[in-house]
Amino acid sequence: MKEQPEGIPEEEIPVEPEPVEKEEKEITEVKSPEQLNFSFVCFNEDICIVGSKGSGKSYLANTILKSLNGITCMVYDYNFQFSDSRSILVHSVDEMFELYDHAGHGHYILQPFDNSVETFKKFCNGIFKRGNIVAFMDEAHGFTSKQGRLKEFDNIILSGRPRGISAITISTRPSSLPNNVLTNAKHVFAFRLNLESDARYLESWMGSEIWKLMPKDKRIKLHDAPELEPYSFYYRNMDEPTGRISKV
Repeated sequence: MKEQPEGIPEEEIPVEPEPVEKEEKEITEVKSPEQLNFSFVCFNEDICIVGSKGSGKSYLANTILKSLNGITCMVYDYNFQFSDSRSILVHSVDEMFELYDHAGHGHYILQPFDNSVETFKKFCNGIFKRGNIVAFMDEAHGFTSKQGRLKEFDNIILSGRPRGISAITISTRPSSLPNNVLTNAKHVFAFRLNLESDARYLESWMGSEIWKLMPKDKRIKLHDAPELEPYSFYYRNMDEPTGRISKV
């Protein structure tokens, strides 16, 4: 686990899960239109995708989903943004797990009619119980935050890896997310930002390059850096000292 930046407290919630036989790791090369390649080790690594509305987050998340062939993925589609012709679309979390328990491997997109905290808890609990799943959680800050931690979500982030669970957390408000999301993420994609609080928070994890994602008139740093093209993002493998700019 990576060291946390100064001033950010360590956060852990212990959990005693029932044993699950973890599947072998599978490495998938994910390619964007701009040929940003990164190696994602399913069932062993986490991804975090953040940025303002309409910045390209959902497109990238869909691209990742479609590239994970033969790997079980479950999507909590908060804003009904995901689409994949090979996925099973459901509107009930109970139906999703019933289908999975019967059919097994596949891609499942949950677009819940009951978009409540209780539904999200059941989504997290069901994945944690079963294991060997890549979990996409859209607009996670709507259910969990620094001020209101959600045990079911924390179980996936903090204790999911031994159970073969990869978390892909997506949010328009990165500064509201619990610190453990970025602490445990191996791959971070940051798209356009509009709020200084979000840029300051991400800077503490990813460095000052993050200010290039802000409009020039809102930047605290890098005032002279040019405006990035639409749908640009800053990607960083958190095990490496620097990242790079690309676009979808």
